[in-house]
Amino acid sequence: MGTKDQVSVSGHKDYQAELERLEFTKEYIRTVLEISQGNREFFVENMRQSFAELNSKDSSTSYTDLLANASFLELAESELKRLESVIGKPYFSRIDFTSDSTKKEEILYIGKVSLFDRVTQQPIIVDWRSPIANVYYDGRLGEVSYDAYGETQTGYLSLKRQYDIVDGLLKEISDIDLTTHDELLQKSLSGKADNRLTEIVATIQNEQNEVIRASLKHPIIVQGAAGSGKTTIALHRISYFLYSFGFQFPPEKLMILAPNRLFIDYISAVLPELGVNKINQTTYIDFMRNCLGQKIKLFSPNSKLMKFLENNGSNKSMQWVSSYKGSLEFKELINRYIKELESNLAPEEDFVIEISVLMKGKKLKRLFLKEYTYLPIYKRLGKIKNLLEDDLKRKKSIMLSKLNKKYEEALEKVLYNWRQDPEKRKQKVVTLMERKEQRIKRIEQEAKVAVKKYMGAFDMKDIFTLYKELMTSPDMLQKHSTTLTEQECKVLSKYCQRIFERGAYELEDLAPLFYMKAKLEGIDDKHKMRSIFIDEAQDYSYFQFVALKEGFETDLFTIVGDLAQGIHSYRGLNSWTPVLKEIFPNANYQALQKSYRTTVEIMNLANDILMLIDQDLPKVEPVIRHGQKPYYKKIDPVNLEQVRLLLEQDISSLKSEELNYIAIIGRTDKECQRIQQLLENSQLPIQLLEEKQEMKKGHIVILPSYLSKGLEFDAVLLVCLDEPYSQADLDIKLLYVSMTRPMHRLYLYGRDQADFLLNRAESLHFEN
Repeated sequence: MGTKDQVSVSGHKDYQAELERLEFTKEYIRTVLEISQGNREFFVENMRQSFAELNSKDSSTSYTDLLANASFLELAESELKRLESVIGKPYFSRIDFTSDSTKKEEILYIGKVSLFDRVTQQPIIVDWRSPIANVYYDGRLGEVSYDAYGETQTGYLSLKRQYDIVDGLLKEISDIDLTTHDELLQKSLSGKADNRLTEIVATIQNEQNEVIRASLKHPIIVQGAAGSGKTTIALHRISYFLYSFGFQFPPEKLMILAPNRLFIDYISAVLPELGVNKINQTTYIDFMRNCLGQKIKLFSPNSKLMKFLENNGSNKSMQWVSSYKGSLEFKELINRYIKELESNLAPEEDFVIEISVLMKGKKLKRLFLKEYTYLPIYKRLGKIKNLLEDDLKRKKSIMLSKLNKKYEEALEKVLYNWRQDPEKRKQKVVTLMERKEQRIKRIEQEAKVAVKKYMGAFDMKDIFTLYKELMTSPDMLQKHSTTLTEQECKVLSKYCQRIFERGAYELEDLAPLFYMKAKLEGIDDKHKMRSIFIDEAQDYSYFQFVALKEGFETDLFTIVGDLAQGIHSYRGLNSWTPVLKEIFPNANYQALQKSYRTTVEIMNLANDILMLIDQDLPKVEPVIRHGQKPYYKKIDPVNLEQVRLLLEQDISSLKSEELNYIAIIGRTDKECQRIQQLLENSQLPIQLLEEKQEMKKGHIVILPSYLSKGLEFDAVLLVCLDEPYSQADLDIKLLYVSMTRPMHRLYLYGRDQADFLLNRAESLHFEN
């Protein structure tokens, strides 16, 4: 536990000095904003003049001026927005640090942006992403060190101070040693769900900071418990990445792969706060649809999840197919299939024009199989096509020149040998000239179509056709597999046949299609990302990770997830070990088991549920923040009016405590529809949330358990009308996910405790 010296703000020994410093900083920001606004108007006027001058005859100078001013304008507007966003809270902490190298003490104020005195170049605010700020997040008072651009800096930290600044007013000053249990963290955790995501930069913890600042040149995999800050860590790592490598990596080449559109809406507010703009935010499905370049009809992944829930996981065939399609064994099968396609496409025949061999088939085959292997297979054929066209263009004139020379020599011989017989000589000359013209004509004609004819022998089928041919043929599957039995090949092909006959694909088909596209056609540069951030990664398969890595040709991945929340683990991912060993062998790995979201009482109940899974999943350690025990309330689903009144009463009570961000979670979509019907005449603003919708401000959202993953609320009401949770692992995980969404209150409504797999009375309040 760190030490803390907190008194009322006005009674702090440095209160007056800190107040003056805050007023100075705000005034300086206001001055910079005025200058920036002036710059903006200046640049706008310059651009207006440049546009006018572009009509002149020599507009190169005006065009250059236009581009330069557009760049400055963007810079000015960016600076303007960033400073405007922090003027009410310019910084959140201070460190007093004496460097061993300079022996000079620096007083540094840390905030979301950097700001320098434009005369002295001394820092007024230090960006939280800067190397020196690491001392605030990691260092205790005393001797400390930090890394700066490959070198270790050492010194003495004599003060760590935190501020609570609201709307430009200094509310609290706290002098601390550690950030683990400090006042600012506790205040943040006890806050409301609607703004906590944007304020976490002030309370980043040591283990979170390690992930954010871990080597940006290596992939990282984070196993993070519910509420451990996985999402915010990923977002702050993006911000840190752009701060460190922004000059090398334009934000357009960074991408967040989110689990759904709802999640993107949820995080959209925090990215501008962190100075992150223009970054690609999309879902895995949307990206694949865009990249594969075809309108792909896709069965909803959640419909498959619902089938598993309705059948309690009894559909073993569907589960096995999903798992196999996501496996590394399937990736190897696809590799052998691609190898056969490559072998069949390798050139064999000589490239011939008329009777001349322009290029040996042996050479072309070597180029295809060895020299050009840095290219996708179909692009190798494209390169060979270009090679033949260039070679033909160059050699055609040589061929014609040799042909002319040959017939000129033959003509001279005829004229000499038959000089005594003019009639015979004339006949011979005519024959030679006709033969020459025929051969020239044949060369000209064949040259026009030679390359097209040669390349036409290569059957370059599209990836969708090839994939369907493979997946619907048990013989082809068995031919290319080293692990599948004959019966398994029949099951797999029959299953895929039924899917394809309905004119659609499953989510599990996207990874092999993308992988085949990368190997055969190549991924378009506009779709190639240089750094990828994957949230809720536990719902990916091994093959999805491989396909993305191969397609993007990079391993700069930040992968965050929680195996305990792996509700799509039927795709095969149940351990990070294969990801680390076989896909990203040089990745860093970090486990975050401390939860910052919810109270000890709620987390204890969620841990009890988690222990029902027969899997080695460590208990989550909640930060010490106590609250009310979860409430279990017995209901009679037959008496719907009584249930409605109870829900309305509890929601009104929560709102009276200013817990406004409330979710009602049902097991499935059908259960949520029942809950909506129950509340449709309620005076409360209710929204039945669907995946592609935005949450309406001020509404009580009703959503299924699977859709709640990654979100957090002030309070959560779990309602079981007709669908109790079973002992199946999938149900347990969905219940665990739902229980770990609230920050402050958890209510459970059911006919019996067993509806929620409850057996620990000491963890609950009971209300009959």
